Amino acid sequence: MNNGLVAVISAMVCGAVTSAVAAETGKPNILLILADDLGWSDLGCYGGEISTPNLDALAKDGLQFREFYNSARCSPSRAGILSGLDPHLAGFQILGGKFVRNAVTIPEVLKHAGYRSCMVGKWHLGTKDTPVDHGFDEYYGFLGGFNSYWSQAPYVRLPEGREKRVYPEGGFYSTDAFADYTQDFIGDAQKKNQPWFLYLAFNAPHFPLHAPEADIEKYEAMYFEKGWDGIREERLARQKKLGLVPPGTELTPRPVMPSNAWNEHTGWADKEIPAWNSLPEDRRHDLARRMAVYAAAVDRMDRAVGQIVASLKTGGQLDNTLIFFLSDNGACAEWDPWGFDTFQPAQKLYNILHTGDDLKKVGGPDSYISYGSGWANACNTPWRLFKHYCQEGGTRTACIIHWPAGLKTKGVVQNAGDILDFMPTICALTGAEYPKTWNGTATFPLEGVSLLPVFSGQPPAQRLICREHEGNRSIRDGDWKLVALEGKPWELYNLVSDPVEMHDLAMQQPERVSGLDAAWRKWAARNQVEMTERRQEKPVKPAVPTESFPGTPQIAGNPITIRCDVDTTATDGVILAHGGRECGYALYLKDGHPVFTVRTDEKTAVSITSDAVSGKFSLLAALRADGTMTLSVNGGKATEGKVSGLILKQPKDGLSIGKDDLSAVGAYKPPNLFTGTVTNVKITTDSF
Repeated sequence: MNNGLVAVISAMVCGAVTSAVAAETGKPNILLILADDLGWSDLGCYGGEISTPNLDALAKDGLQFREFYNSARCSPSRAGILSGLDPHLAGFQILGGKFVRNAVTIPEVLKHAGYRSCMVGKWHLGTKDTPVDHGFDEYYGFLGGFNSYWSQAPYVRLPEGREKRVYPEGGFYSTDAFADYTQDFIGDAQKKNQPWFLYLAFNAPHFPLHAPEADIEKYEAMYFEKGWDGIREERLARQKKLGLVPPGTELTPRPVMPSNAWNEHTGWADKEIPAWNSLPEDRRHDLARRMAVYAAAVDRMDRAVGQIVASLKTGGQLDNTLIFFLSDNGACAEWDPWGFDTFQPAQKLYNILHTGDDLKKVGGPDSYISYGSGWANACNTPWRLFKHYCQEGGTRTACIIHWPAGLKTKGVVQNAGDILDFMPTICALTGAEYPKTWNGTATFPLEGVSLLPVFSGQPPAQRLICREHEGNRSIRDGDWKLVALEGKPWELYNLVSDPVEMHDLAMQQPERVSGLDAAWRKWAARNQVEMTERRQEKPVKPAVPTESFPGTPQIAGNPITIRCDVDTTATDGVILAHGGRECGYALYLKDGHPVFTVRTDEKTAVSITSDAVSGKFSLLAALRADGTMTLSVNGGKATEGKVSGLILKQPKDGLSIGKDDLSAVGAYKPPNLFTGTVTNVKITTDSF
């Protein structure tokens, strides 16, 4: 693709559209609504059975994208939406993180165009830097990733000292409160006679799933009767009638959930989701209740949107308010068909079956549930896989645009859009200038394109859409998509003839795979996706079969014990490593001496060393709860050391044997390949 040519064409088209719109409307208000973990097919306008008349009405009177892409996970998508940068470049490779100095947000850019910016809802972009540190004038919500819908305690009002609404005991529900504050903030901006930008980030329908009982009852019997298999069939049939998928679109088989630290312990790793009618009746009642709570949360969110839209209409602002609606990732399958009842693995609250009177408590203030992979598969109908992954089920989102005064066309948009498009679209629309420098540092150039041509029925400029998350990766170029799971080879699909990614063409078209792979690598280098880029290099043959250890252990906040047998004549090399420059642990040889390094953060690493060894020997290393480190050879006297405590974060770099091909935990240069054999590796924690 000639990126220079594309940029010129895009600028010409956007300029023409902007001028026409500005002449008729002036500066519009902008309401950007983000749902949390919503599946592509949940809304009625996307084929779902959940009652969403208000969002359906926005779609009917506006634009509805068939193909719109997020970044597969909460924080990365939010960072991309607000900054217009790939999340890696903005400072958010996985969860949490912090905006880098040369990333600028939409409210920061709009401030110079006279806009008042407010935010309501879930931030999840670090707790030290809050929304008011990044351009928002007012904020109400919670700064973390997920929390109760029922309790007021986690929700904050910023800047400090701002007055909070007071809800009576038992009268708080976060979705409703978000609608209240949204109307408050819009009213304040209107009094100040300023155009406004409001970012409304619902926590619905993210776990813990909570909803009022009356809303749950609307759905429970239906989900028990139809199950996830029946719901999928009905949703696909409606999608075909709505023109959202081709008439010949296949319903993908019930998927296998890739193994991970959770489902390896629940017994569901690499197992197919079961048929609904194969389940015992009590399990079906439990699962129907979980899905009913999820549907009720979506239903309630739709009513909150309706309340806000009605308020805009009453206040005479609806016509010139540009509304965007989308989700941050695909449906959440974490982590098996049964779901879970806590997000703390050590509590072992998985495989829980609710029956009798206990079943009615599910969704209430004292419950904490997810709905599992079976229902997530239905909510993503007809796509493959889920949140975390780069298949369509992980990265494709429903996206609606509504703007009575500015849209020149309505209906289903056939061209692909991307979350990185919001910044260039809003800049082009408002006349705000994306700065060349920020915080005294040159800003990164935007990779998205303006969506303004779509407002007049024209396609946006074509570009590559690339993704990476936790080693899962993809690149889309027009009709073609290359996609892979972490550690797996590329798969190639033509999304016109095979929109559900069922027929891999990688073996038939190696040259296309090679070309797209090269383009993905260039994108990865440009966006500082260093970890992933290294994962794609030709792997060194491991010194121990991967099946000899049970996946990457969950070490965050846990004591660790490491055992292994070694046979080598080498004097240097990494025996095993889990983590990198941020945190983790490693066993390696240096000048013939075994070394055990524990890194609790980027600045703090402690190493202990034993006597020199050669040939065959066994190592035993441990990190205790009080931070004591021990290392012994062949069961002999242990060397001891001390760090401040346990490793409190799960390392981004996974466990590797015989090398450390990412960033280094200890005093060695990656990959520091090991020569010899490492066997009988056993790493234990108290995670489960």
